Parts: sequence; structure tokens; C-alpha cells
Amino acid sequence: MLPKAMTTIAQTDRLTIRSWIPEEDAESAFQIYSDPEVTRFIKTKTTSTEDAIKLLQRWVILSTQLNGGGFWAVVSKATPEILGTIILIPLRDEAEQWTQDYEIGWHLKKSAWGNGYATEAARAILNYGFNILKLPTIYSVARPENTTSIRVMQRLNMIPIGRTHKYYKMELEMFKLGKLT
Repeated sequence: MLPKAMTTIAQTDRLTIRSWIPEEDAESAFQIYSDPEVTRFIKTKTTSTEDAIKLLQRWVILSTQLNGGGFWAVVSKATPEILGTIILIPLRDEAEQWTQDYEIGWHLKKSAWGNGYATEAARAILNYGFNILKLPTIYSVARPENTTSIRVMQRLNMIPIGRTHKYYKMELEMFKLGKLT
């Protein structure tokens, strides 16, 4: 059973970070996850609005199981448009099992690129992860060729810890940030 109410997780000057509402948000999710440029470095892809509904339903259910973590919509306050997704979830190991290590990540639609939204949303979710969830360390991973996401990690003052093959069955650049870092 999916929760009906929308939950706001965090707000910034320009953004609201909230739970997804599958039926209402499916078209926006489809636009994001059907764009090959957006999905170039990620596994998440959709081929129809119905596919997007199923994706969002999965994310809402998973979010209820993650002890406060989740997959959330990033919404512009200026134009109630969905700009993308921000996640705070446990990393998955080679066997696709959740680990104890939480990662932050973001996927934005192409028209939202280059406006600082990923950094702004990530700062809000890092604050949420450290101060509400009391996580000691939050990681971020990206494919080595995904220089845009790596630059966001650097802007967040995350510390590079090198390449790893430990997660998602691929080589990734890994960064971390601790509450006291």
C-alpha cells in the first residue's frame, strides 16, 4: 500500500525536496528518465509514463523501508516544476544487497543542469542525513567519466577516497563526507 500524502523532507531558498507522488509525478519522471543524456551514467530508465509510475511506486515503497532515507523529488519553488531526484540510500554491494554505508546522489533533467540545483539539494539532504538521521558518514559515487557529478561532490567539500568496484557492479569514483568534516 502506497502512502497518499506528500511529505516534505527539506527546503532551500529555491527548492522543495519531497516524496514522489507516483500518479501525479509520472509524466515528469518519464521526461527525466527517458532522456538518454540524463540516464547516460545511471541504470534507471523509463520507456513510458506507465513505466515511470511503476518506478515511482517502487521508490515510495523502498523509501518507507529505509529508516528515513529515500528517493525524493526536487521541485522548483518558483515554478512548481519537478527538476529531478535526490537520493539518500544505502549503497548496494556486488550482490545487490544494501550495505550500512549511505550514499547521496542526484539526477536532474537536462534543462535544470548548470543552475546549482544539485549542489543546493545535496546540501539540504546532507544536513538532513547528519542532523535528522544521525549518519556519521555519507558517501557519493559516480562513474569516473561523470565529471559533472564529481564536480558537485567537490563543491560539497566531499573527500575523494579513490576508485572502487565494491558497489553496483562497476568502477566508481567514491567520495565521503563526515559530520565533523
